[in-house]
Amino acid sequence: MIKITIKRNNNLIEEIKMNGHAKYDEYGKDIVCAGVSSALITTVNACLTFDENSITYNEDNNFYLKNIKQDSITNKLLENLVNILKSIESDYKENVRIKEEN
Repeated sequence: MIKITIKRNNNLIEEIKMNGHAKYDEYGKDIVCAGVSSALITTVNACLTFDENSITYNEDNNFYLKNIKQDSITNKLLENLVNILKSIESDYKENVRIKEEN
């Protein structure tokens, strides 16, 4: 299962943590992992395109993203990512779990 934690402060996304594998299908054929990865990569690239200092991230064994600037553009992009992830979670409840913290 892909486990996602979203940490907020004053309605702004501070960080997103993600780990695990959806196990919907075998590695390389898993559409759930592909959907999550695609949304994540697109969002990271968009944030860095607007401002290369807006976020930091690490994608070793677990994915970790920190919202440095917490400006409106970065937060809107991250909120869009969260909405996409929630949509995936809704369709694949056995494969994706999102937890939000304040």
